[in-house]
Amino acid sequence: MFGKSKVVMLAFALLLAAVILGCSEDSNYDQRTVVYVGGINGDKPFLCDVLSQGDSLYMPDMVTYKTSDDFITEDWVEVVFYNKPYSTVIEPGTGSLGDFLVTGYDVEFIPLGGASIPVASFSGSTSILVPASESVTGSILMVPFSAKNIDPLNSMKYSPLEIMSRAHITFHGHYVQTTTDVEFTADLTVNFADPLLTTNDQNQQNP
Repeated sequence: MFGKSKVVMLAFALLLAAVILGCSEDSNYDQRTVVYVGGINGDKPFLCDVLSQGDSLYMPDMVTYKTSDDFITEDWVEVVFYNKPYSTVIEPGTGSLGDFLVTGYDVEFIPLGGASIPVASFSGSTSILVPASESVTGSILMVPFSAKNIDPLNSMKYSPLEIMSRAHITFHGHYVQTTTDVEFTADLTVNFADPLLTTNDQNQQNP
């Protein structure tokens, strides 16, 4: 039988091993909170105008289209990130241990109805800190400037053509003071068209 001192030493050794395992980088201690997307573009589909018509659609005769002030823009959307406690055992918010840093994202467009892929897949970098138990709004690039200068978007200018798609977005990041990469995803409906909107109309469409 074990003596009393040996039992105490064994219990201490087991406790020390549990502490070491609990601090392992691959343990659940790294995931003190769960980070997810709470909303994109105000929870509304995004209209990508392949060509902005400037301040006016027509020449003074109100018949001829005015094209001299037309221009192309890249499109950004707002994303709301939430960082909620993962477990009630660990209490984030007392320091930076539960804070999460969003470092990048991948965007893939899935066309609907057999249409062409509107924009080639691309990746972007960012640096958005989401403190534990809080929400933060940041912006990401949705449609690059260059995509509107090549087909199929280039061929849609001054036409009634439209492409409906779903943007699948994979976000990357890590918890502060850790190096383990964490991924989470979200989707956004994106419609591509040239709706002949003035700059003021477009701002009201995508405020």
